[in-house]
Amino acid sequence: MRETAYPTPVCTIDAILFRIRADKLEVALIRRPADARVYANVLALPGGFVHTDRDETLNDTLLRNLQSKVGLCPSYIAKLEFEGNISRDPEGWSITCPYLCLVDDSAPCLEHVHWHDVSDFLHDSPSLTLPFDHQQLIQKAFQRVYHRAKYSTEPNYFFKNPFTLSELQTVYEIVLGKPLHKKNFRDRIEESMSVEETGDSKIVKRSRAKLYTHKHPLKPHFFSRVMQGAFD
Repeated sequence: MRETAYPTPVCTIDAILFRIRADKLEVALIRRPADARVYANVLALPGGFVHTDRDETLNDTLLRNLQSKVGLCPSYIAKLEFEGNISRDPEGWSITCPYLCLVDDSAPCLEHVHWHDVSDFLHDSPSLTLPFDHQQLIQKAFQRVYHRAKYSTEPNYFFKNPFTLSELQTVYEIVLGKPLHKKNFRDRIEESMSVEETGDSKIVKRSRAKLYTHKHPLKPHFFSRVMQGAFD
């Protein structure tokens, strides 16, 4: 008995690139081509099709697209849950693998990349409407980094270059939206053994602060207890 041939769903990756600049969590968007089949010339998450003749893994697809469309390599990447249905793409069934990507603020990128405040997309009436399910993907990525900031060192990877512990604490506070207890934060970081001193320092508010770097890149540590806020 001959099996019925079904059309193959479109397979893509979508990159949700987060960085922290001017005390804000930002997400990268790029403008879709003017000749795109759907949603031409509108801002969207960077992403693209899986090229089965060139890409051996989904990570290959991600890095190829980021290099060509954004011009950078993230400090940290993590696959999120796949999304697939008949409604996310006007042309029919599609499947995407969204990636959370953390980017160092100092990382250069192509001039056409637009960075927007993530908070703009965390409510039902965003100031900018995104195509496909990209707003939901941003929300999903934010929830991942928000919850991980409570009990892991994942936000450490917003830094590629050396950082002070005060700068690191500020990153966690921006993601969590609240001030953290300084001693509690430093105890958690010390417990994690995820950073080490570089031997260098820099002047911060007329005092010299030690610089740190990652001790175990790409291996976030999970705390035994969650982070405590200054007013918890």
